[in-house]
Amino acid sequence: MIHLLLATLFLLSTSAISAPKLVVSILPIHSLVSNITQGVTKPELLLTGNQSAHHFHLKPSQRSLVENADLIIAVHPRMEEGLNKTLSNVESDKKFYIVSHDEHDEHDEHDEHDEHDEHDEHSQDSPNYHVWTSINHMQGFAKKLTARLISIDVDNSKKYQENYLKLGRKLSALKQNIKQILTNTQQPIASYSNAFGHFITENQLKQTTLITSKHEERLSIYKIIKAKKSIRSNNTKCLISTTGVPLKRIDTLTKGLNISTVRINIMGSEFNTGTDQYFKLMNNIANKVNQCLQ
Repeated sequence: MIHLLLATLFLLSTSAISAPKLVVSILPIHSLVSNITQGVTKPELLLTGNQSAHHFHLKPSQRSLVENADLIIAVHPRMEEGLNKTLSNVESDKKFYIVSHDEHDEHDEHDEHDEHDEHDEHSQDSPNYHVWTSINHMQGFAKKLTARLISIDVDNSKKYQENYLKLGRKLSALKQNIKQILTNTQQPIASYSNAFGHFITENQLKQTTLITSKHEERLSIYKIIKAKKSIRSNNTKCLISTTGVPLKRIDTLTKGLNISTVRINIMGSEFNTGTDQYFKLMNNIANKVNQCLQ
């Protein structure tokens, strides 16, 4: 009886200080969260395989993960739109968005017009939720998430803080390594969409042409002609796009032009999940862009 009582008390005490259940929407963010929670808890990845971060339908098993989570970490309601219906039933203190709701929402009035050519001048200002391609953004995110985790799991605060400091050193080293990789930063570059906009700005790449604001958008004849004219006049060396843009669309755009192209998986789904995934993704982006600019 004494042994049974001690075992029960042990289980109760362990349960009382159990680490929170975390669910993360997309792969690169999951990697960073895994760094912060290493040795404490393993976050669940919500979207796997080739599921689109913008358009997806949750399976029953995925809905169960969300419903049972202590904290759901996502980029923004306009990024993971397939989550909105499920998250509307989740308490606000169980949701953690990397981009605050009001940070880009002042531009939302333009989104419905993106397909119209007369609104091309707004493309540079269109909301860009691909913030994980900016190491600076992710350093800020790591700091805020660590504080949030400590607030809901005080017992593991020391471990979270240690992991955060370690991650900070790794991100600083990554930033320095990417600068060394990108040796042709002054060569003109064209972007199919704003998906890599944060990466381009942070690394001071010379973007001379932004073809459209959304990487899933089909191009009108007007936009194709306008893009070709800009690429020629700027003697642009490289066109980058996500792997979500069909090759046929890229071929139509670059036909008759002397320009290199590179398609990059912005999620890094070719790399295994875990603490190293984000770093492999970012180095891959840098290497592919640099090769394209050679």
